[in-house]
Amino acid sequence: MRYFALPLAVLTPTVLAVTGCVVVKPDPVPVMGPNQLGGALVGAGAGALLGAQLGAGSGNLAAIGAGATLGAIIGGSLGESVDRANAAPYYSPYYSYAPPYGYVPSPSPYLARPA
Repeated sequence: MRYFALPLAVLTPTVLAVTGCVVVKPDPVPVMGPNQLGGALVGAGAGALLGAQLGAGSGNLAAIGAGATLGAIIGGSLGESVDRANAAPYYSPYYSYAPPYGYVPSPSPYLARPA
């Protein structure tokens, strides 16, 4: 036991000192898009309605809760995929704004011509 305590007494402060220097950045808070939120709300309502129809007796409340939970998960997942599909054209490397046909940019009045 004595031979085990000495390395432990030396190793523990060393490990604590080294791990105290590690900086872990927190993950950014995920933002819920409008379609994901709407899908979760509609899914929860539809799931609760379906659970109320299926549940009977004392299990009715549990069926409503389970239906609302599963509906919110499924609806939110579908809404998230719609949000991703809507944002894809704007974040792809091939996206570029094309001006309307016939557009000719006018010279800027703030650029002085050299004399």
